[in-house]
Amino acid sequence: MKRKNIIILSIITIFLFVLATNSNNKHAIRYQNIIPIVKSQFKKLLYKYDNFDDELPIEECINESLEKYKTTYLKKPLALEDIEYLFSLMKYGYAGYEYFGGDESFLKAKENIIWSVVEFHGDEISIDDFLDIIYLELKFIQDSHLAIGTHKMCNYYKFYSSRQFPFYKNDMGYYTFLDKNVYYLLSVDGKDPEPYMKYSIDDNGNAIYNLGILASTENISISLDLLLESKDETRNESLSLFEYIPHYKYGPNSYEYYEIGEIPILELTSLCRISPEDYSIEKFISDSTKLRNKENIIIDLRGNLGGSVINIDKWYKGFTGTRLRKDIAQSGLYTNTSVGLTRNKFENKENEKEDVKDKCLQEIDSYEYMDYFPGWSPVEFNEFVPVENNVNIYILVDKDTSSAAEFFAYYLRKLDNVTLVGTNTNGCTLTGNCSSAYLPNSKINLHITHKLYIGKDFENTDGIGMVPDLWVKPELALDRIIKYIFKNK
Repeated sequence: MKRKNIIILSIITIFLFVLATNSNNKHAIRYQNIIPIVKSQFKKLLYKYDNFDDELPIEECINESLEKYKTTYLKKPLALEDIEYLFSLMKYGYAGYEYFGGDESFLKAKENIIWSVVEFHGDEISIDDFLDIIYLELKFIQDSHLAIGTHKMCNYYKFYSSRQFPFYKNDMGYYTFLDKNVYYLLSVDGKDPEPYMKYSIDDNGNAIYNLGILASTENISISLDLLLESKDETRNESLSLFEYIPHYKYGPNSYEYYEIGEIPILELTSLCRISPEDYSIEKFISDSTKLRNKENIIIDLRGNLGGSVINIDKWYKGFTGTRLRKDIAQSGLYTNTSVGLTRNKFENKENEKEDVKDKCLQEIDSYEYMDYFPGWSPVEFNEFVPVENNVNIYILVDKDTSSAAEFFAYYLRKLDNVTLVGTNTNGCTLTGNCSSAYLPNSKINLHITHKLYIGKDFENTDGIGMVPDLWVKPELALDRIIKYIFKNK
């Protein structure tokens, strides 16, 4: 009998092992299928370098103090020379070159710029006119990191809202109170109200709806006409939506920890050092492990313009106990142009310690010995693996939440019990690793990136960003989410 039981147990064990193995194989097959597909599609966005014959040296575009340099006009031959440098920098130093059309788009723009400069009246052209011509011809680029002179090469969508009429929702629709009577919202500008209704929090911490829209406009306000209906009458109301501006923050350190009513607040102004004396980013990382057992935490990313994604990886590992598997494909461009610009950036960094700068410069020097130099680094992409999270995480964001700060919010939001509060973020994630250069004659500044990032849906959200779960005016977000937490305990 005992022998029979052992045999049965052995058979069951073997069966379970085979089942688990097959299950794991199916899981592996699923991952193996999607990863090569995404990587293959992503590689199509990387410019293929057949030769580097027209790559210009970057020495003329770096290492010069521009503080005392002032010019308002430029001789046309010098402007034409700057055009050559501009498009060399774009082709050999900009990660989004192929994404935005490659040679077909950029060479056409180059021809148009040359023609406009040549046809411009007189022997000279003003720097402002020259810059406007460049901007006009490169407006097909939608990249929040890329800047040419005073122009960001991105069309931004900002959040406009009004708190004049707080709305509530039931089975009959959205309603508000006017003169102590219930009125249901029938239409907004003659259209379905649903797209305009944004889930929010009132000043007592109650969940409500406010009217709001994302718009790409420079107008101060946006007018809406509302049609409302009570049991006795139909009523027209007009109101104006105003932009919810970002919440300005400044401090000597990148990170500060404090508590309100025993709720930890992680105020993260930057994901890198603000100065060589700033060691708070290390504290941010070390604090992650002690937050695992908290009931609620608030991560304040308002006004955070980004920093190093390495610090995101370290915090995530400390908080979850697991390595972050990134489901955003990425690759870096490593050419004489991009490496030279990167080296120049680190040589002139003022916010980093000297030993850190030295290590970074040593790594930059090693790029030229990589198998893929000159060209693209191997494409990185993984499927995100969810991990258990029982902590209620509230992330405060606004239109100044950018770059690495957006990546931080993106990956945390993939966990359970995470809520974004504020407005849409900046939308500054398509490219990264920004360096500075200038056109040698006009001294027009450039901010140019050599890394390309994109999710498996291959959508570019630059200028739009991530949208929150609770739409709240940024300067009120902390106070209201605290009240919301206590209201819902």
